[in-house]
Amino acid sequence: MPSNIKIRIGDITTAIEWKSGRSDLDPPPAYQPFIFDSRADIHLELHLGASPIELGQKFFDSPPIWRLYRNGASSIIYIFEQYPDLRRLLVLPHQFKGAELYFAAPGGQFNDPFFGPTMELLMINYLARGYGVILHACGIDYYGKGMLFSGESGAGKSTLANLWNQEAGVAVLSDDRTLVRQVNGQLRMYGTPWHGEAKFGSPGGIKLEKIFFLRHGRKNAIQQLSGAESVLKLLQCSFPPHWDAACMEYTMEFFEKLATRISCHELLFEPDNRVIDLIKRHAETTSGII
Repeated sequence: MPSNIKIRIGDITTAIEWKSGRSDLDPPPAYQPFIFDSRADIHLELHLGASPIELGQKFFDSPPIWRLYRNGASSIIYIFEQYPDLRRLLVLPHQFKGAELYFAAPGGQFNDPFFGPTMELLMINYLARGYGVILHACGIDYYGKGMLFSGESGAGKSTLANLWNQEAGVAVLSDDRTLVRQVNGQLRMYGTPWHGEAKFGSPGGIKLEKIFFLRHGRKNAIQQLSGAESVLKLLQCSFPPHWDAACMEYTMEFFEKLATRISCHELLFEPDNRVIDLIKRHAETTSGII
């Protein structure tokens, strides 16, 4: 097995390399489609043993999985602090192109950067520095139309992913975590390896055209949302960087851009194919096909 590998998510490449002489990087199946050799945007160095950087002051707590500390210009994310065999520290410089991951249990069987939320936390912090956001959303490529179906856990993202997967001309990019960013002036959405129950995760990307916020209902209906309503729902369905004022400012500005440039709706639905027919009619009518 190699000691280094490159993973590309949302057209952002992370080069991962062991610095301790180990050579056992073996990405799980969800990451395999994202292996791609291109110029690295982020460098992640892996180390066995304790970090030489002290934790500093605690800034944010997401129990029981991770806590964020600050020491000078560096952020230190302590992951699985309560589980001795899983403990790891992700060290992020303030303006980072690189990061370091320290496994506190050198002989542990879980000394794997792909285990747990490490890679997602790395990407969330990188994106918040002006590169995009990750949304709780099912992402669909419907005949070249990028549509997001966003909602919190239990809203129906995996259900919709499975329903869409039965349709011709559809590629399901993600059933739970979808990355959204602006590339060359175009707002685009991308699949990620952080899938939900339906286990859809594709490295593909497409121009984003519509966002639907999910709500269970007794009938299928689509309602237009105002810009302010859309920003609030985007905030509720995202991973906002509350621990960093500048990153939070960028994230809110990006949500305002999405709400201004992308058609946003609330989707009330029952979990059967009739809702897919409704969305198709809506997409075709509003794009001038009918």
